Amino acid sequence: MNDDLVKKLQKKVDEVLAEKKKLEKRVKTVESENSSLLKRVETDQVDIDILKVWIAILEEEEKARRD
Repeated sequence: MNDDLVKKLQKKVDEVLAEKKKLEKRVKTVESENSSLLKRVETDQVDIDILKVWIAILEEEEKARRD
């Protein structure tokens, strides 16, 4: 009886360890994707800031033409 219990527990431990390994791999993948997305957000924010400057310049030129 004890041998059966030990075998069942060992099987469960092995299953849990296998699942842990899968989850760790998934975490690495998600972290990599997150890093990539953060870089894209930073790039997009730079583009947005540049466009804001251009808009401000164009608005000043438009205002100067009206005056």
